[in-house]
Amino acid sequence: MIKLYDADSDVEIGPISEEQLDLLVENLVEEGLDDYSWSIDAGALSVLESGGADAALLTLLRRALGTRTSMAIRYDPD
Repeated sequence: MIKLYDADSDVEIGPISEEQLDLLVENLVEEGLDDYSWSIDAGALSVLESGGADAALLTLLRRALGTRTSMAIRYDPD
């Protein structure tokens, strides 16, 4: 499993599968030079949903976003 983190606080958001990571990579524009972080907002969630994201990934990201309008997420490559 791959772990997602809140890029600002380094708090772990939760684990995702390789397939879920592939979907993030394919559908979101990387934010940093390292290509391991993305900005998440309502628009990004819509893009992911229309791109075939499963309910578990969308729920994880919505829970992490909470009441914020946007946030940066990252993962650590192995």
